[in-house]
Amino acid sequence: MEIIIPIAFVVILVIAVSSNILRRRKLATMTVVSPGVEYPNNHHVMGVGYYHAAAQRWLSHPWNEYRENRGYYWDGAWHATPDQRMVLKSTPSASEVDRVNQEWRNADPDRAQRFWNTVEQQGFGTAIRRSEGS
Repeated sequence: MEIIIPIAFVVILVIAVSSNILRRRKLATMTVVSPGVEYPNNHHVMGVGYYHAAAQRWLSHPWNEYRENRGYYWDGAWHATPDQRMVLKSTPSASEVDRVNQEWRNADPDRAQRFWNTVEQQGFGTAIRRSEGS
C-alpha cells in the first residue's frame, strides 16, 4: 500500500521546520544584558528575575521584598530583617551575564513581547474612566 502525502502538507512542514531553525539562530544572537555594564538594584529581566546589586546577580524575587511569615528576600534567601546595604548599581560578572542571557532566551523573549503587546498601556484603563452622567 502506497501512502500519498499531499504537496501542501510537505510545503507546510518544510516552512515550519525552516522557521523554527531561523528562530533558534535569531535567539542565539540576542541578549538582554551586556558584560561590563552597571545595572541598578532590582533591574528586572523577564523570565529571569531581579538584579540584586549587592550580590551582583539576578534572583527570583525583588531585593528586600517582604512576605508575611517569610521575612525579607535578599541574597537568594528569606531573612528576618531587611538587607541594609544600600548598593544602587553594580556590574555583574561575565558568567552571570551569560547565565541571564541564556535563561532569558529559554524563557522565549518573543512570546513575552507578544504578551506585552496585548496589554493595554493606559494604566487602569476603563476602571477609572468617567461614565455618562458622572
